[in-house]
Amino acid sequence: MVRPFLFFVCMWPAILSAQDWDFGVAEKLSSNINSDCDEVLPLLSNDGKWLYFTRSFCDMNKGGKYTGTDIWMARYDATIKDWGKAINDPVLNDRGNSAAVGVSERGDLLMLRTTSSKRPDGVYAAAKQNDSWARPKLTPVAGLEPDEYLGAYVSPDQMVMIVSMNGPDSRGREDLYISLKNDRGEWTKPKNMGSTINTSGFEMSPFLSTNKRRLYFASSGHPGMGNGDIFYSDRLYDSWEIWSAPKNLGEQVNSKSFDAYFSIYGDSVAYFSSNRFKQMDLFTVSVSEKESLLDVDRRNYLTDEEIQRISGVVLQPLLYFDGGVSELNDYQKQNLVKIKNSLADKRDIKFNIIAMKPADKPLETYQARLLNILDFFKQAGIEGNRIIFSTEQSESTIQSKEMVRIRFYK
Repeated sequence: MVRPFLFFVCMWPAILSAQDWDFGVAEKLSSNINSDCDEVLPLLSNDGKWLYFTRSFCDMNKGGKYTGTDIWMARYDATIKDWGKAINDPVLNDRGNSAAVGVSERGDLLMLRTTSSKRPDGVYAAAKQNDSWARPKLTPVAGLEPDEYLGAYVSPDQMVMIVSMNGPDSRGREDLYISLKNDRGEWTKPKNMGSTINTSGFEMSPFLSTNKRRLYFASSGHPGMGNGDIFYSDRLYDSWEIWSAPKNLGEQVNSKSFDAYFSIYGDSVAYFSSNRFKQMDLFTVSVSEKESLLDVDRRNYLTDEEIQRISGVVLQPLLYFDGGVSELNDYQKQNLVKIKNSLADKRDIKFNIIAMKPADKPLETYQARLLNILDFFKQAGIEGNRIIFSTEQSESTIQSKEMVRIRFYK
């Protein structure tokens, strides 16, 4: 399995408040939603009135039991305090694999994925008119792979799409890719989200938090409890390429079976799908916020003398860059090779790579430096779970040089 590279962002001062969740007891939805078929991919409308999901192996699907998946929907009934009986709309479904992958903020637009054609050309949008759905219209997306495991999530403002597919640069059976709307209203070619998220296993069923800062997804490649667990990862530096190390949602959500298709609403309720009772069913779980503090100063950093004693050589844990430069020069590469050669087999030693950033400078250059060092260590064979990244505010530069520092800890 490909281990993820671990990122940690440290703003000034060195304590960061991180939002986390406490979950209640997962409850299986009623027979108005769950059936003898498989139910997956729950999506809730913004007003909480409609639940959209996908059914497979269902005699009542438009094409029958074995032809594909259908989009089903149910309206919440306040009188019985439960979802009403689910229905499938013939306008939204065909004899292929149809699935709802996004609901607009006002609930008047449903984004769909379909594999009725041999090659998926994009995503579809169906508009709601007088309580009925218009025929879906194609929105092209270049670079989608014709694969049976193609999945997607589109944000409510239709500006961000996360795609799960087996692309030419995928690390495993399915990887997650990012596509953004450009100024012309077109979807960009999906770009692999990198080795922090993607592994040699599968990564699938993506979902973004309302503020687009947290990504939820299912994976078989990160350490978990079953053959597929639900994880989350936070977006760092306002980048779509740098993510925190994925964190397992824990035993209140995950099981020893397959768990996926997690979505969360209003920071109070979440839905997901699981086959813990043999077939895929939809579950709901209550959510409450908890706060935790991450303090990097609590790390047991090693002194220069301790590192010399462990490695047997004198290491130079400082890299100096000219202002605005992010590429590694030959001297810096030689220094990193020396660190790698001295500590590669000392697997209990971990690295904290710190970019010193003046307060008045933008993040982009310093972010690029960290990424270049990440790439170098990755190519050199250092395991990703031994590396964290952070930034610290620098008061001044040394002879117009800017510094990246490497600290070592156990």
